[in-house]
Amino acid sequence: MTSKINRIRQLINLIFTKEQLRSFLFLEIIAGILYSIASLIFFVYITTAVLQSQTIIIDNLISNFILTLRNPYLTKVMLSLSFLGSQAIMAGTILIAIFLTLKKHRKETYIFSVLLLMGALASFFLKYLFKVPRPIISALFNENSYSYPSGHALNSLLFYATITYFIYHFTKNKKVSFLVGIICAILIFLIGFSRIYLGVHHPSDVIAGYLFGFLLFVVTILVDKTITFFRLIRETSATLE
Repeated sequence: MTSKINRIRQLINLIFTKEQLRSFLFLEIIAGILYSIASLIFFVYITTAVLQSQTIIIDNLISNFILTLRNPYLTKVMLSLSFLGSQAIMAGTILIAIFLTLKKHRKETYIFSVLLLMGALASFFLKYLFKVPRPIISALFNENSYSYPSGHALNSLLFYATITYFIYHFTKNKKVSFLVGIICAILIFLIGFSRIYLGVHHPSDVIAGYLFGFLLFVVTILVDKTITFFRLIRETSATLE
């Protein structure tokens, strides 16, 4: 795998000059800034609406409709999906971090570990900052923490989006990355859906979790791209001296 990645990098260096690579990185950085700002604006907008009780009607309408879908078989499926958004992520994070470390991908190990750690901390502190109570509708099991935002939605987006990003990062295979991305996107959606189905989250909790998870993901990748961008500038400057 490492030799293949090195060959890809050598090919990229042959095709693109450092100036062109800087241009591509600059465009990615601009796009990342715009995505970050948009995510933050939407998160603040939804948070304000939730704290002012403006989402109650739409939350109840969506939740009540989803609750009509309940049946014993689907409940088992939803419990499994909810598991994939919590305990499975914890175990997966440890295994992937160990794998990346053994493969000597130190930067990727750091990015992955920091992302998931930030997700867990953000979920914990945001819940206790806003202190939004859980839904009063019949939940299939009890949750002791606050409701907003959904930690399952936040962390599942971080985890599965990062897996998709790393697959493209390491393979540069667009078809495989696209397929994995579609599967991960469906899984992320279903995990959020399962939390509403199980009666432990409002729809607004799930949407806010997605938004803040996306914000953390984009900002982390943005920082990495920015560091690479300035490193290329330093290398070019050193070459010209």
